[in-house]
Amino acid sequence: MDLADRAVPRSIIGWFVVCWGTFLLASVVVGALLLSLYEQSTTEQLRRASAAVAHGCDAIAARYQFFTTGATRAPADVHDPDLTRGLTGVVQIALRDLNGVEGGIWQRGEGSLAYAFPTYEGTGQKTDLPEAELPSIREAADTAALDGAPFDRRREGRAQTLLLHACPLPGPVPGLSAWTMARVPTTGGQAYIQAMAGLSVLLLVVLGSAAWLGRLLLGWSRRLQRVEAALTSSNDELPKLDLTGQRDLDRIVEAINRAGIRLAEARRTSEALVRQVAEANRLATLGRVVAGVAHEIRNPIAAMRLKAENAVAAGPDLARKDNALRVIVEQIGRLETLLRNLLSSVQRAPLVALPVKDVAAFLTERIELFREQAAEQGLELEVCGGGAEARFDPARIAQAIDNLILNAIQNTPAGGRVTLSAERIGDRMALSVADTGRGVPEEVRAHLFEPFVTGRSEGTGLGLAVVREIAEAHGGTVRAVHRSDGTVFVLELPWRPS
Repeated sequence: MDLADRAVPRSIIGWFVVCWGTFLLASVVVGALLLSLYEQSTTEQLRRASAAVAHGCDAIAARYQFFTTGATRAPADVHDPDLTRGLTGVVQIALRDLNGVEGGIWQRGEGSLAYAFPTYEGTGQKTDLPEAELPSIREAADTAALDGAPFDRRREGRAQTLLLHACPLPGPVPGLSAWTMARVPTTGGQAYIQAMAGLSVLLLVVLGSAAWLGRLLLGWSRRLQRVEAALTSSNDELPKLDLTGQRDLDRIVEAINRAGIRLAEARRTSEALVRQVAEANRLATLGRVVAGVAHEIRNPIAAMRLKAENAVAAGPDLARKDNALRVIVEQIGRLETLLRNLLSSVQRAPLVALPVKDVAAFLTERIELFREQAAEQGLELEVCGGGAEARFDPARIAQAIDNLILNAIQNTPAGGRVTLSAERIGDRMALSVADTGRGVPEEVRAHLFEPFVTGRSEGTGLGLAVVREIAEAHGGTVRAVHRSDGTVFVLELPWRPS
């Protein structure tokens, strides 16, 4: 099937070439058949002429035997006019039904005694021996008379083939023989003219079709090149193509122009819809952000107001006032963290890429910041993997890793483990934070890295959004791998050696 597909042309020009090649092959075959037919016709003519001259010689011998019936001795003068007329009549009667055959009676030593060409197509009766063939006639006739057996001679010429046959004539006159001769044209004859005419017509047709198809192919090629150049020069939209003047190709051009108009209209409609969807998404996102911020700010403000009221009502109770102020400070810190994460998720500060010689040591530094907090919750922190090197913004990546570690600690029960690792995979550096926690709820997995999406009631939902923004700022990605025994967050960055 594949071979058949490759053998079939896949372009109009290819089909034209195949069609013309098939026509050329058919012309060659027909020409060969014409030549073969001509050769067969010439061969048949030679066979018939050869049979005719042999039959004519036999006919002369039979008529001569009848003519000399009763004669017992040779005439005194073989050139006697009466004898010459009689022998000439014998030849004429014998050859009158054999078209194109001439002949005569020959005596060795004396020469021609009679000659006739009854089917001669010239003006008048031909009575003279053909001078050009006289040596061949003498040789054939003398040989037949001496040997007492028929003798054949065939001489090929440029325009004709000469067939000569001689046979002995036994009787009262010694040394007599009959001869017959025929000429078969090989060039210049009717069969030759027909064959050459057919071949000439074929040659003209082949050359004419080659010129016509060549011009047609050249025109097609130029028109297609213009269409291709116009389409190639277009950047976004289909250009309006000019008609080529070729009916079939112009139908394609008009279809492309109509498709270009529809495409431009569809593009304008699509752009309008994209703007509307973007505006709707922006408003929806803004609404979610405003709702999330309002929700996250309301609780700390309510707590601070309550504690402030308690401090005012405490009077001289300094311990109660100190407790109220401490809670207010904690809530202010919570608000600062919320605002910092919110700003990190919407603002992209320029990266400051620095060499990091040992990524494992970098991860160990991040773990040490949370070692005490993890110990209070009964968790183990560890770093796996060798000391790979890389180049990235340490401050931004540290912020992302800190968020992932904090997220893992908050979602892992006592007795669990949080493991950090670094691994180079091809042209990427993968930083992983794995926990043995409760996993991510099914309902939030699809929107895990969006702002204010969280599975914990006390969470802000901004930590993972910040991680995504930092990863994308580095040209990388972040993903979550959900396992039966916990969750792995993989931060992939383009690897650049330090």
